[in-house]
Amino acid sequence: MLAVICEDISEDYEILKDYCVRYEKENSMQITVMHFKNAGMLLKSKEARMADVMFLDIYMEGASGVDAARILRAKGFCGAFIFTTTSREHYAEGFDVAALHYLVKPITWDAFCVAMSRVLKKPQPSRKSLQVTSGFTELEVDVTGILYIEVYGHKTIIHTVKGELTVRQPLAALEAALGGEPFIRCYRCFIVNMDYVQRINEDSFLMKDDREIPLSRDKRALLRSIYLSYVFKHMEE
Repeated sequence: MLAVICEDISEDYEILKDYCVRYEKENSMQITVMHFKNAGMLLKSKEARMADVMFLDIYMEGASGVDAARILRAKGFCGAFIFTTTSREHYAEGFDVAALHYLVKPITWDAFCVAMSRVLKKPQPSRKSLQVTSGFTELEVDVTGILYIEVYGHKTIIHTVKGELTVRQPLAALEAALGGEPFIRCYRCFIVNMDYVQRINEDSFLMKDDREIPLSRDKRALLRSIYLSYVFKHMEE
């Protein structure tokens, strides 16, 4: 899951970021957080438009969170908006942009969990392609054919069922654009597609092309839990 936090008050941002980290651990899921200090910075980011949820502060210097939400909806953003505010006076405006929830500051953990439960229940739009730059060429990569992505030296390499592709985007930007399952950041220089994992070993994923990809030492238990939950969920389906 990609969560965007647009908040100009550092203390409020830290609270939301810490809640995301706690929610990730307690629910055995992966949450990537992107932070923007104002609406202008948010609107310039293409990666942010791939977010599953945006926490938008209504009262910011410059454009408000509601203004940013209107522009993003006009550009085709289909993710969830959760407004953070010190006042309820903008509730009516939220209907114009299909806001999913409001969080009144100071934000409590219980209120955050209620908001996240609504996000998880919201149907997510399918993402079939990933826009990348290879050399000076803009390309679209079918995400269902991506086995894994790695950084080798100073190169970012996408391994697909059709071969390898070297791109200019950093790994963090690709991780954010992919938006979570079936993709998981298992090591500082690797993202794997769990649909192409043969099995999980004690310290690595064995991929279907027989490549072994290491698991981050301090996140092995979490990664194992995420992978097994993903496998069992699809078995039930």
